[in-house]
Amino acid sequence: MRYLYVGGTPELDRQALQEIRACVAGEFGARVREMELPGVEFAFDAERGQYGSIPVLDWLNRLCPQDALKLLAVTERDLFIPVLTFVFGQAQLGGRAGVVSLARLRQEFYGLPRNDAVLVRRAHKEAMHETGHLFGLVHCADRRCVMSLATSVRQIDAKEAVFCAPCKARLRAQTQEFVT
Repeated sequence: MRYLYVGGTPELDRQALQEIRACVAGEFGARVREMELPGVEFAFDAERGQYGSIPVLDWLNRLCPQDALKLLAVTERDLFIPVLTFVFGQAQLGGRAGVVSLARLRQEFYGLPRNDAVLVRRAHKEAMHETGHLFGLVHCADRRCVMSLATSVRQIDAKEAVFCAPCKARLRAQTQEFVT
């Protein structure tokens, strides 16, 4: 049997991680296993003050358990790729590993009061989005679909926490062999 692993780095709020695990289990229909991950300090870029998501993905691929269908990591660290100022997450299209950062999903990042409900909604959408990429889904033109590209929290807030019908059909085709 293969499992969809969802793991958190040490600094991550455990309640947020539980919410994300529940979301992934419900949305993808695969058996989910927990995985504690070490910190990602090795990926820190002092010049940018952020963590490189590409080295994190390489590292996750090496950590991925043998019985893993996919591995989604969640961190509080602010992630970037060289060509972008930041990323909310990153996953290898059809690959084994992805990562979601809660840093810019938090209201506090923008100088606003803490709001756990907003964080959970955003994290739910980003976890679905990155896991969708792991199962081969590309960005969707339907701005309401969870697979639409989001480069700001406003765009995350505007989309729904569901796959549009075409994305859902593609996802069902990709996951059918794993969830039966």
